[in-house]
Amino acid sequence: MQQDSLLDLVIGTRLKRVYELLSVDIDKIYNDAGLDFRVRHFPVVFALNGHKELSISQLQKISVFTHSAVSQTVKQLMEKDIVVMKVGEDARSRIIHLTKKGESLVKELYPIWQVINNIVKEIRTESEHDLLLGLNDFEAKLQEKSFYQRYASRNRNLKNPEINIVPFHVKYRKDWYEINKQWVEEFFEMEEADRKNLENPEKYVLAQGGEIYFAVQGNEVLGVAALKYQGNDEFEVSKMGVRPEAQGLGIGKELLNVIIERYHARGGKRLYLETSSTLPKAISLYKKAGFVHIAVSEDTPYARADVCMEYHVN
Repeated sequence: MQQDSLLDLVIGTRLKRVYELLSVDIDKIYNDAGLDFRVRHFPVVFALNGHKELSISQLQKISVFTHSAVSQTVKQLMEKDIVVMKVGEDARSRIIHLTKKGESLVKELYPIWQVINNIVKEIRTESEHDLLLGLNDFEAKLQEKSFYQRYASRNRNLKNPEINIVPFHVKYRKDWYEINKQWVEEFFEMEEADRKNLENPEKYVLAQGGEIYFAVQGNEVLGVAALKYQGNDEFEVSKMGVRPEAQGLGIGKELLNVIIERYHARGGKRLYLETSSTLPKAISLYKKAGFVHIAVSEDTPYARADVCMEYHVN
């Protein structure tokens, strides 16, 4: 195979180089203007300027940053007294808004942003191909089907170790925490109920009559899920997550099937789950498995839970 035939593999590196070429110069522009501001701060500050106040989760959606990246940026901006955090109405959410200093800073930044925006448009016009339009198409295709999914579909003939669903074992305790923490912080904020279940599953899940299962391939845990017992033959599907690199392989479906099988085996009378409308793929999976929408419980322990579903045998 010719060396130049693999140049497509460095697309990530080249995109990073373009970002660095832009960010170094733009940070220099901010510095020359005497402003204590950086390129990495822009998505959060710009979003807050347009919406006045937003939660961490809302900032994550608007900025397209990961939840942890938004949290880190907010922390940096708080240290500079550019933004401030306050407790939301339900005492569990955290709301971010610009300080007086932040609002004043934006007024100084806005003329600079307008010039920068015009320069970007100029470069796009001068280029033979519009990079931004190409990136929009490229990103859309990755969202339709991830890079890992595409790779896996081309290599089904490879003899990968079989994925097995196994019950809780202390050696997988760290995976239980890490997998769930990853998806919670990507889309939401860790809440007290999350911490209890993730930090001490033996006490808050197993000792209460619940069960925990792991999707294991070789020596690696790819996914987790729990069947929590709520008393009176009622069960809850809880803390189901799959590592990002393993999504699209049907692991979530396999875990959910096991949870449903165990629910039936224990003679359950009701199986339900709480989730969020911001997770349409998960909701679609639940619907296909036989779950239907019901009213959201008023005593849910999760601020993010705006969807409740109940299992109905088809």
